[in-house]
Amino acid sequence: MKVVKERLAQCVTTLRRYPVAVLVAVTVILAGYVGFANFRPINLYYSVTFTQTPAENSNVVFAFDENEDYAASSRQTTKVIQSQATIHLDPLNDDSRTLSITVDGENAQVGAFVAHINVRTKIDHAVYSIPGAQLQRSVVDGKTVFSLTEAQLNDVMRASTRQSETRLYLLLLIGVCFVVVLGKLTLFRKLPKRYYAAGCLILGMMYAFFYRLWFVKGGIGAGRYPYRRAITILIVLLLIVMVANYLVGAKGGLLARRIMSGLNYPIVIGYVIYQFRLFTQYLEGFPDEQAHVSYIVFLKQHGGVIPDFAHMRIYPYVGDNAMNLAGPTQFNYLGHPPLYYHIMSLFGGVRISGDQATFSLDWLRTLSFIIGVLGLLMIFYIGFTRIAPVPLLHLLFALIVIAPVNMVYGLSGVSNDTLILLTVSVYALGIIRFFERRYDWLTFLLIAVGVSATVLTKLTGGMLVVVMSVLVVGYTLLVEKHPGNILRPAFYASTPVYLLPIAYFAGLYAKFHTIQPGYANMAYAEYVNSAMYTPIDKRDSGMFVADVVQTFIERFLGTWYAVTGHVNLPRPDMKAYDITTIGVILVFLVPLTVFFFAKSRAQRYLSMGAASVLVVLLYEFVGVAKSYYFNGRFGGYSSRYFLCAIVFFALAIIWMLTRYFVKTADDRLIGTGLAGEESGGTGPVGTGLIDRGPVDRGPVDRGPVDKKPIDADVADGSAQTSPASDAPVSGKSGTGAKSSDTTVSGKHVRQTSRQTSSEASPARYASLTRLGTFVVLGLIVLMFMDGFIYSFLYQADQIPQLMVVGQ
Repeated sequence: MKVVKERLAQCVTTLRRYPVAVLVAVTVILAGYVGFANFRPINLYYSVTFTQTPAENSNVVFAFDENEDYAASSRQTTKVIQSQATIHLDPLNDDSRTLSITVDGENAQVGAFVAHINVRTKIDHAVYSIPGAQLQRSVVDGKTVFSLTEAQLNDVMRASTRQSETRLYLLLLIGVCFVVVLGKLTLFRKLPKRYYAAGCLILGMMYAFFYRLWFVKGGIGAGRYPYRRAITILIVLLLIVMVANYLVGAKGGLLARRIMSGLNYPIVIGYVIYQFRLFTQYLEGFPDEQAHVSYIVFLKQHGGVIPDFAHMRIYPYVGDNAMNLAGPTQFNYLGHPPLYYHIMSLFGGVRISGDQATFSLDWLRTLSFIIGVLGLLMIFYIGFTRIAPVPLLHLLFALIVIAPVNMVYGLSGVSNDTLILLTVSVYALGIIRFFERRYDWLTFLLIAVGVSATVLTKLTGGMLVVVMSVLVVGYTLLVEKHPGNILRPAFYASTPVYLLPIAYFAGLYAKFHTIQPGYANMAYAEYVNSAMYTPIDKRDSGMFVADVVQTFIERFLGTWYAVTGHVNLPRPDMKAYDITTIGVILVFLVPLTVFFFAKSRAQRYLSMGAASVLVVLLYEFVGVAKSYYFNGRFGGYSSRYFLCAIVFFALAIIWMLTRYFVKTADDRLIGTGLAGEESGGTGPVGTGLIDRGPVDRGPVDRGPVDKKPIDADVADGSAQTSPASDAPVSGKSGTGAKSSDTTVSGKHVRQTSRQTSSEASPARYASLTRLGTFVVLGLIVLMFMDGFIYSFLYQADQIPQLMVVGQ
């Protein structure tokens, strides 16, 4: 017995030395067994094709051996359709020794009997065919009967068994298992099993998606938009970009990583332009577009810095490129501040001729889209200059920005959402510079222009920037106790910009006694007869406040991941084989958890951004609740109002990822305080991974007594160095040890140029951890799939416009 055990142990040891050979041998044995084993056929159909056809829709009966326990199963009835009769073979009859096919009439002739495998009519594979001349033919009681002998049926079943789908799928499964195990034994032998398993899982999900796309989803006919091919090409291009980003990030030098990081943004802009083309050509239905165009036409016709909201109407279209100014109209309920509409009326090419306004709707959409793209470029500039040169992080940041499908969809129509994206992004850049302690004229000018232009464009966005500004001022004065950071000449020089919105709203209030002209307070008689008001006797039975909260959350999130406009394009229920909605939903929800992260200056600024979102969200909910209880309409819950703050959502997610998944050259995590704001670097809103070289933020007023220790101040990112531009600098390190002055917590510190130069920053050598790479790659796929692909293009077989022959 001992000898047997020793020989077994030697055998196991030998096999372990040659795992690939063992794998090949096991695979061959399994494949051989499956290849020779018998499997019952599935999805098997019998068809007879007639050369002399019976009457269309006449009955055809396939009769098998009688089943004593279930007699009805022995007869399968079908009809003649286009010279053919077909049945899906009942498995209870696949062992029958006889088969007779009875057809109405005495003149029927069969060209062939065919056994074939058919799945959803997409796959139809013939496995055995018998010429009609080899079938026994007889006429009984005015009906023609064709019979198959037992030998012929045996031949049919043998052929069907050899070509059974079960055998095919088992062989495919063995092949997939072979490739997976072989990959782990060879190419990926050093990769931890959990990461390898995660990669295989992702590939399995992609297979399931493509299978459903090509074999389950319906085609939309020749000449229609080839949406399945488009999706496949887009995903292949994404994989190519992901591989390029990964390789450059893992193997490339600093310059190559910066170039690759920057290239991601024009690539995504190209993707945005592609979406714009499809939305404008095939979908349209943009939210309130007729009201927005009417606003532009009204300003072109009547002028005025402050529009006459009380007489502003929504005009009917005359074709696609004109409006009838004398036709039946309704009150224009928008009531937005006029900055966007003045710009559009100035450059939109609108012409007034008598009672008609003419324009090019395509140009208005294009002009509005260009404004929105400028907003995206501003956001991408912030990302490029504030995120570490880790290419995959930049790709993820760009995709997060455009992941909610209503981002690009909203920018594609005529809407002030395009300008609000630009103005809030300008404001965000100013606040980021303020966080970086760049207390110069440019910072305060950006903030002033951002605040003023935003409140002159849309009040929802205006609330966001005003609340954020109040919180930042309060934090600076009450928590940091540094009033000198604000009260300085650069701020005073920017104050005239704030007079513009103050003057507008003062004039608006003097004229209309409100700062928000609306349907109810401008045209009440028309309002109560509109769809925005429901008479009490036509309202539902009511909801508890808890029900209103739940309904609000459901509909709010529904408008975050589904197209929201004057078209009905709902997302289907989640399925196990779908790339679900979870990724794009997390874009909104995850940044709101920033309150629970460890305290730091970046965390506090991001928390103020989250608080601003929550305040405006609460305001929106109160408006929805009031509308429901007092006006009978559950409306105004759209989440697209928050897309203007997408830069906050994207930066917050990148900040969170860098804390846990980005390491420096010595393999220590950024989150440990070795780079960025936690270590006194000049990094911004939480990424803290870009050092732009020496930066002069001017003197900092720390109050009459500053007792904060040096280390605490360094952790707050308050090191003061000398001037630099806003963009990253890749200057060269000097060979000498030139010194420079740094002020930390009011203490004068001498340091060498290597300590302050961008070359010396640990963040310049930042890279993703192995786990971080998998997390970021997974998030990239989720952002890409959950947005335009799954919310719009994947639903092409449900969109009538995409089913029309291409223009």
